[in-house]
Amino acid sequence: MQWRSWVLAFAVVAAPVAAQVPSDLMLVEPAPGAMFVEPLAIRAPNDGSGRIFVVEKCGTIRVVKNGVVLATPFLTLNVACSSEQGLLGLAFHPSYASNGVFYLTYTDPVQAIGASNDQVLGRFTVSANADVANPAGTVVMRVPDIAGNHNGGDIHFGNDGYLYWSMGDGGVQGDPNGFAQCLWKKRADNNPANCSTTGGSGALYYLLGKILRIDVDHTTSSAQANACASTSGAHAEYTIPATNPYAATANTCAEVWAYGLRNPWRFSFDRLTHDMYIGDVGSNTTEEVDFQAAATSAATGYNYGWRNCEGPFVQDSTTVGCTFGILPILSYFHGSGAITGDAVTGGYRYRGPYTRLHGFYVFGDLDGGLLIGQNNGGTWALSAFSPASPVVSGVYGFGEDEVGNLYVASGYDGKVYKYVLDEIFADGFDGP
Repeated sequence: MQWRSWVLAFAVVAAPVAAQVPSDLMLVEPAPGAMFVEPLAIRAPNDGSGRIFVVEKCGTIRVVKNGVVLATPFLTLNVACSSEQGLLGLAFHPSYASNGVFYLTYTDPVQAIGASNDQVLGRFTVSANADVANPAGTVVMRVPDIAGNHNGGDIHFGNDGYLYWSMGDGGVQGDPNGFAQCLWKKRADNNPANCSTTGGSGALYYLLGKILRIDVDHTTSSAQANACASTSGAHAEYTIPATNPYAATANTCAEVWAYGLRNPWRFSFDRLTHDMYIGDVGSNTTEEVDFQAAATSAATGYNYGWRNCEGPFVQDSTTVGCTFGILPILSYFHGSGAITGDAVTGGYRYRGPYTRLHGFYVFGDLDGGLLIGQNNGGTWALSAFSPASPVVSGVYGFGEDEVGNLYVASGYDGKVYKYVLDEIFADGFDGP
């Protein structure tokens, strides 16, 4: 999967301070010998079953149960699967154990509102067999797309019970239409200064380059006028949380929670603090991890700066001092050096059973391997994690199980790994 535009040589943004990563940190296979086809996410239903679900890019979800991949997939969905399209996200409802509801984001194989296939959020249910889903779902929302890349596609339920969905800027290099900064509907007019529904011809685009927040537990028979993915006054499969920053702002999309993002391919919530961490794939020079505290006021949406900024720099440059938008907590250049890479893959802040790994932000890069960030009194330091074996090629995504164990998906190799420490005296006693 190619998330980057192209690669330029570089040096690290700043000399990284070595984080104190536990020396006995390693990777093991939760299902020894299992092979997957472009796995990109690992999720757990939090139903006490101990299962993990592996999402494969071209539409299949597989169940790992008691260390074995079940022969029958949980679900196989027909999706468009070229470029960065596919089955992109899975989120189990917080009450999945009792209601059996889960949500998927995917690229529709047929219908397109814009120049490319729609990005879709769908609601699905489990069948009478707990290891197999019902094949038919309900479309909750569609977002028009303009190209096959920069689709984002990650989804998570926040601690507030609302569903968050990351959406890329649409894929045209440099975002010449200014979709990421536009909070309303606009046409592909190559004029980033124009953000309105008036004038021109062609499809209207909306919600690109954003983090969306919606209430999927309630439908409405009369969608509000500024719900951009609904028809005003018609039935909608979701509602707008009253505390969304633009819930009551005319000519501003009510679904928007944050904006100014290029391709927020993977994001997550800290299961302890509920803070949000966003891995936003860069353009020509810089990769970044953005942060939003759980206590953030929703008076205005967080603006992370794209297309004006790329990391802490002016777009497509190494000019320090971009003051447009919120700066990332971690960033690094493309190329070779102490930290390498060209397309960040957001991960998780570790809160699992190994206390010596607590607080580390574990993430990666498509071609740069595994990375770890450590917060040293408010200053984040970055280091590479290079286990002797295995070598992880193509970091597509991460995931947690119900007790907080962390997993990484190797899209190039078709493998899924679990982060572990040496269980002998790993936390001061014999056991995890």
